[in-house]
Amino acid sequence: MHLLTLNVTELVIGLLRGNLKRSETDSLADWDWACLRDDDIWQAHGKLVAQASLYLPGSFDRPPRNPAEKISSGYKAWEFMYYVYGYLPGLLWAVQKPKYHSHLCKLVSGARVALLVKTPVERRGPAHNLLVDYVEEFEDSFYARRVDRLHFCRQALHGLTHLMPENIRVGPAWLHSQWPLENAIGNLTAEIGSHSKPYENLSLRGLRRAQISALVAMFPEALEKPTHLPRGSVVLGDEYILMHPTARSPTLVPNGDARALCAFLTSHTVRVPAGWRPRVTKWGRLRLPNGQIARTAWKECQGERRGRPVHRARMVKVPIFFNLERCFGNSLACLIQFADDRFGEIQYFFGLKKMHDDGGTDEVDMTLAMVSMFTQPDPAILNDTHGALMACRYQGDQSREVVDVKDIISVVAMVPLAPRREEAEDPHFAELYTRRFFVVERLGFDMSWIGREERAADEDDEDGDA
Repeated sequence: MHLLTLNVTELVIGLLRGNLKRSETDSLADWDWACLRDDDIWQAHGKLVAQASLYLPGSFDRPPRNPAEKISSGYKAWEFMYYVYGYLPGLLWAVQKPKYHSHLCKLVSGARVALLVKTPVERRGPAHNLLVDYVEEFEDSFYARRVDRLHFCRQALHGLTHLMPENIRVGPAWLHSQWPLENAIGNLTAEIGSHSKPYENLSLRGLRRAQISALVAMFPEALEKPTHLPRGSVVLGDEYILMHPTARSPTLVPNGDARALCAFLTSHTVRVPAGWRPRVTKWGRLRLPNGQIARTAWKECQGERRGRPVHRARMVKVPIFFNLERCFGNSLACLIQFADDRFGEIQYFFGLKKMHDDGGTDEVDMTLAMVSMFTQPDPAILNDTHGALMACRYQGDQSREVVDVKDIISVVAMVPLAPRREEAEDPHFAELYTRRFFVVERLGFDMSWIGREERAADEDDEDGDA
C-alpha cells in the first residue's frame, strides 16, 4: 500500500532529516523537529537500525537495513514500513522532542490499525481520530500556515483521513491496495503460456483462477494443502505443533523453574507432593496457528554464545487473565473475565504426562512453556505515545512463569530502548531504566502472510543436547 509504506514514510523521513525543499525565507534553525539532521546522529541512528535486525524473528521477513547507507539504493516498501511503524517510536524516544514524538506516535498507532487484515470495530474510531489529529497537528506544527511550507502538505497527508472511513466502506486495505493487485498481476502474467495469443491466454488464466478461488471458498478443508511437518513433530491440536530439537534425556529443572511449575500446577488443581523435584525433557520449537515458529533461549543462546547471527524468535505475546465481579441491581452479579497482553522470553518447552517416576503430577497431560516474563508495559509511556510504544523491562531469572503453549498468541521482537537524558540522570536509573526493551509486533498479521507459513528447516530436526 503505497500511501502508508512509501508516500507517508518519505514525508516523515524527510522531516526528521531536514532535507525537504526549503525556501530562503524559511530558516533551517526553525526546523526543531529535524532530530536526525546532523550527519553523525544520522549515521549512529542507522547503525542502531542495522543492529536491531537480529532482534526481529525470521517470520518478519526482510528487516530494515541501515537507512544511512541503503535508503536510496533499493530500500523496499516492507523495510520502510517496519522502519517507520515498528522501529521509530522506540529509536526516537531518546533523541526527539516529546511533542514531536507524541505526534509521530499518533500516525504510527493509526497506521498499525489500518494495516490489519481484520480490523476490530472498536478500534476503527480511535484509529481514525488519531490519524485526523496527526494531520491537523501537522498543519499547526510543521506547515504552520506558511506559504513557503505549503509543499509539506502533500496529497498523501490528506489521504490519511480517508483510511478508516474507506476501511468501513470497502473493507481492509489489503483487499484493494497495490500489494494484492500487483501480486495477482505478477502471478497471472507469469502463467501465460501462449506468446501468439497472450491476451486470450491471460483471460483463460484469470477465469481458471476465479474458478479455483470459488472452489476453495466452497470446500476450504477438502482443498487445503497439507502442512509440512518435520520429522518427530508432535501435533498438539488447535494448530499448535511441537517440534525438535529435543533434549536426549529428562533433566532436573532449577529451583526457580520448579517453584514456577508447582505454582502453575497448584493453580490448576493438580496434586503436587511435598519435596517433588520435577524432571522434564526440553523441546526447542513450537509452530503457532498463525504460521510463526516460536523458539527458545535454551537453543538460541547457544548460537549467540558461539558468535552466530541469530534472529531471535523466543519472545512471545501471551495473555494474562483477570476476573472482575460486576453487580447489576441488588441481587444479580456476574464474574467477567478480562485478558491483557504480556510479553515473555521462552526458556524451553516441555511436556508433563503422568510423571509417576518423580512421585508427582498424577494424571497430567500438558505441554507447557517455561517463560521469563517482562514487566507490564510502562503505563505512562503507553499513554504518552497513544499505545505506539510498549516499554518493558527484562527480569531474567527473577520472573519465571509457566504457561500452556496454547496460550501463546504470537512471536514478537523486543528491541533495546535507550533512555532519555532525564531518565539517564535519574538517581534510580539502574533499577528503573536498564534492561528495557520496546515491542515490535508483526504489522497487521498481515497481508503478506496470507496463505503462508514459516518454513521449519529440516536441519534443525536433530535431537539437541540436554
